[in-house]
Amino acid sequence: MIGLLASLAYLIPLTGGLILFKLDERKADAVMLASFISALVAQLGVAYLFLTEHHEVIHIPYITTERLGEAYGIIIDPMSVLIGTVVSLAGFIFMFYGVEYMSERNVGHPGGKGRGLFYAWMTLFEGATLGFIYSSTFLGLLIFFELMGLACWGVVSYYNTPEARRAGFKAFIIPNVGAMIGFYTAIGIGITQLHDLSLFSLAHVAPSIKPWLFIALLFAGYTKSAQFPTYSWIPDAMEAPTPASAFLHGAAMVEMGVYLVARVLQFIGDLPIWIFYFMAIMVSLTLLIPILNYPVQKDAKRLLAYSTVAEAGVMFVGLTFAALGLDVGLKAAMFQLTTHAFIKGLAFLTAGTFTYSLGTLDLRRISGLKDILPVNGFSWALALLGLAGLPPMGIAFSKAELLTDLVALKITGLAWLPIIMVLTDSVVFLWVGMKWIGRNVFGKPSVKKAPTHWIINASLIALIILTLISAILAYPLVEEITFYGVGA
Repeated sequence: MIGLLASLAYLIPLTGGLILFKLDERKADAVMLASFISALVAQLGVAYLFLTEHHEVIHIPYITTERLGEAYGIIIDPMSVLIGTVVSLAGFIFMFYGVEYMSERNVGHPGGKGRGLFYAWMTLFEGATLGFIYSSTFLGLLIFFELMGLACWGVVSYYNTPEARRAGFKAFIIPNVGAMIGFYTAIGIGITQLHDLSLFSLAHVAPSIKPWLFIALLFAGYTKSAQFPTYSWIPDAMEAPTPASAFLHGAAMVEMGVYLVARVLQFIGDLPIWIFYFMAIMVSLTLLIPILNYPVQKDAKRLLAYSTVAEAGVMFVGLTFAALGLDVGLKAAMFQLTTHAFIKGLAFLTAGTFTYSLGTLDLRRISGLKDILPVNGFSWALALLGLAGLPPMGIAFSKAELLTDLVALKITGLAWLPIIMVLTDSVVFLWVGMKWIGRNVFGKPSVKKAPTHWIINASLIALIILTLISAILAYPLVEEITFYGVGA
């Protein structure tokens, strides 16, 4: 039963997405919401059954052959259940908000007709992401990785402006290069040496090859997660409608690069210490990029885009420690992914209300939100303070999980470098965030009145609540996440 529900969680939105290419307006609204709700219900069923009846790793091979071994299957375990629930819940809230955002009442981007195409790409995006999360083989991961890339291209280029077309092409090509390097290498080794494409076969890779296979897959994760040196596609992807920006930053595209590397680390076994040194230097260079860019950003979504580069970097700091064999790093990365999904979703949907209600994303033109849009003003302040790492937002506790268990320092002094960069990023973002909160929320009102809608406010309130309680809800599953290795 649990395997059927897990499969339905991604098959339903994949099917709904294909149907939506032929629909528009109210029919499209209904099919899109039904697809997201059905996926959420199926995923919640998986979470309930796993927490109440199953506590072991559930591995279901669906397609096996003599030459390829396991070609396709699913894994249901604490990591996939946790992240699958995050994606399905956040995705539903983002697209519930999207029904109003894509309407003709949007001041900055009046919608209405044509939104069925956007819904189609977003619903496919959801299904591909959930399929990726549950996949137990590199062939399955590659297929869903590419489907995510295609859907990302569709939503980023949706407005069909020259800037949107360029950004969509870039968002497709850069991660696709990573996929070719990482997944083709893994599948090639699986076919020629292991005769098995499953993640479980990773532990049997020859020691001389294993570090280089990991580096190839790490590069695939870096391109997906907009890490140095492949980060430039993510600020440009802000051409997408805001619900898509929230999804690809908060619950899908960027996070799946982190998820991929976490999955590989779970199964690959011991790695040489130079892998840690390489990852520590790369993540530190990544964190330097947003630190330098925060102070000069004037566009709300671009500010949040650079924050995404940093927050994904924080997740990779956890994975850097996990490369030393420390499962606390694995836990911290998935904890950060979970709490970040809701706070970043809140930040993006609030920025979307600037377009919807005020017709601008220019932070210099937004002032006095506490008087004209009080819910938006509160959510903007909460989101910026949360992204800086301040409690009581859940993301403060996921960062604390990383920064308070410093076992890595006993192994190598270089572990200080990424930790210092994480703290520096938080300080700089807090400084910039406080500046904009003072102006945007508490300044003199820039307009006398601004339109809003109950769907907009309900979505923001739901995310505010989840931002505050996500750490509590996620922690039991986070604590169950660990390495598997040969004996899994």
